[in-house]
Amino acid sequence: MCRKFVLVSNLDKIESRFHVRINPHTLPIQESYCINNGDFTYVITSENQYELQVFKFGMTPNFSKEPQMIINARAEGYKNQDDDPYYCGSNSIFLRKEFKKPIQSQRCLVIADAYYEWSSDNKPYLVFLQNKDRPLGFAGVFDRWKNPDTQEILTSFAIITITANDLLQSIGVKRMPVILSKSRELNWIKSTKPLSDVLRMLSPFPSDQMNAYPVSEMINNSEVNEITMLNPIGNKLQIELEPPSRIVSQFRMHKKEKSHSDTPWFESRK
Repeated sequence: MCRKFVLVSNLDKIESRFHVRINPHTLPIQESYCINNGDFTYVITSENQYELQVFKFGMTPNFSKEPQMIINARAEGYKNQDDDPYYCGSNSIFLRKEFKKPIQSQRCLVIADAYYEWSSDNKPYLVFLQNKDRPLGFAGVFDRWKNPDTQEILTSFAIITITANDLLQSIGVKRMPVILSKSRELNWIKSTKPLSDVLRMLSPFPSDQMNAYPVSEMINNSEVNEITMLNPIGNKLQIELEPPSRIVSQFRMHKKEKSHSDTPWFESRK
């Protein structure tokens, strides 16, 4: 699943990373250490690949008679109900009524820095890409719903999930959000992509490029939103190897004390 995620990268970094600009009439959102269902956050859509927009997390299908809060969409649709990690069948998300149109023409990149997951013994973990590779893009779908009482239009999204990779399975997690590699991001929001190509992009992100560590159970309180939520209370699931460029940089700076501003935000603050 993916029901809570982190977005603390500033607007300039997001615009530069994804080559987009926010609509001048859209108010920028505040950084959040815990985006929950019902919150508004940044997305990039297949309708406008160069504009950063703000949608609600928790999708209401256009045919619904009342607001809904669909936060996740299974890539396999009705198939693979047991979440078999070795499932080799087709991704049939398009067979579900609520996702049939969105997966074909209303796709989006959901911008995040990391997300939270819960182990089989219900312990929360912060999950992220190695080497501080952020922000990243989740594969999402969106829809527009007209409130029958007020006639207001609500645009909201859901994050697509797939069976978990080996890293997350090691703590008993069965599903994970579809994290798109940088080479797939533009193709995901390309409106002319055939559905068969779109469905092939729905796969688990490689374990060797991810990591996670346990965090405080304060994450279970939806009213808490502070930087200490990111602090580890245990070890990372796997040891990360430093990229060559960073090793050289650290060698050159070995006589200098590391400043607070250089402290990775996935490490404990002192």
